[in-house]
Amino acid sequence: MKARRASGFSLTELVVAMAVAMILMAVGLPYFLRAYRSYQLSNAATQMADILRLTRYEAIRLNKIVKCVVQPDSVDPTMTNASMTDVSGNPLTGLGSRAVLLGSGGNLVNPGSVAGASSLPSAAALGATNPTAIPPAGGTIQFDARGAVTSGNVTVFFLNAPGSPESGSRAVLLMPAGSIQIWIGDTNGNWQQLR
Repeated sequence: MKARRASGFSLTELVVAMAVAMILMAVGLPYFLRAYRSYQLSNAATQMADILRLTRYEAIRLNKIVKCVVQPDSVDPTMTNASMTDVSGNPLTGLGSRAVLLGSGGNLVNPGSVAGASSLPSAAALGATNPTAIPPAGGTIQFDARGAVTSGNVTVFFLNAPGSPESGSRAVLLMPAGSIQIWIGDTNGNWQQLR
């Protein structure tokens, strides 16, 4: 009679397979974490651009001045809150009202801490225009009934993830007419437009 062999994997085969899987995870995890942190920073820039865009649309929809107030969060000052208000500073209510909260994945930083911040205007083809940066302490952007920025200046929001310097920086450029651009800066200060 023939002896039947039991089906399945031997302990040695399982140990070898687990060792290979652990080595692959150890090699791939740092790349995955770097990509995830870069995604979080880009997402924070997109959120900032979205609240500016929505504030502009709300000003056009209501046919009156609407402000986007950017300030440190009252509960956690390491986070930044951006919300819509009317010209008197009262928060907007209803379906059109929006707010965003930026945290450790990407938050406002001073331009002095951003590599290549001074080269962004030339990369964005702004000519001699020097954008006004909104600091982490906050600021207000006001849109008129046509959706244009009332200051008439190019405004820039620099974002960075303090726990992930290898992710570089992001910049949200707000043009006087209300158009918005998102830029990615690497650790060497080279900029390229995201959208």
